[in-house]
Amino acid sequence: MIAPRLLASCLLLPLLGACSHMQNVGESPAPAAPGNGVAVPTAQREAVSPRAQRGDTVSLHYQVLQRFLPEHVAGFVREGSPQGESVQLGGISYSTCEQHYRKGSQRLKVQLVDYNGAQALYAGATALMSPNIWQESDEQLMRGCDLGLPGVRGYETVQKLERRAAVALGVGDRFFVSVESTGQEDTRLVKAVARTLNLRGLAAL
Repeated sequence: MIAPRLLASCLLLPLLGACSHMQNVGESPAPAAPGNGVAVPTAQREAVSPRAQRGDTVSLHYQVLQRFLPEHVAGFVREGSPQGESVQLGGISYSTCEQHYRKGSQRLKVQLVDYNGAQALYAGATALMSPNIWQESDEQLMRGCDLGLPGVRGYETVQKLERRAAVALGVGDRFFVSVESTGQEDTRLVKAVARTLNLRGLAAL
């Protein structure tokens, strides 16, 4: 399975060649969208989401996004403070944050990404999130995942030989949520941790 951060990097690579710089931002950039004085052609307005049409295309700052990370995970100890960054890439912005936990030799990671300023990247990150997807071999199991929550879809994977499990969720056509853990035979733990996040709150943003 491709890790979320690596997946985001792969999606960004084609754009890097066309942009001269990438910088961390302490404040959210102003979007080139209706309501900020920038004219948008009618055809372009029809192609973007309703959220973008009303001018909401700025990702949450990573420090705000960190508030949705679980403070505690039952049986695990949190390792250090949450990490995160907000990125501006030309006219595109996104934010990411993550927190690590441990339980003996087991390691757990929760990551959140806000693609609100980069809908094309979100679409790429969630391309495999379909309940009809299913694949299994001696090494890996991958299938669609439905937590029964509106606005939430995803897939789950088990690396059988490595005893590593993960669940990846698209939330509200905006957020990407990943929970990964070592020392697992199935996805029960990672899905349980995912349910402790305020996914309904994220989907409503």
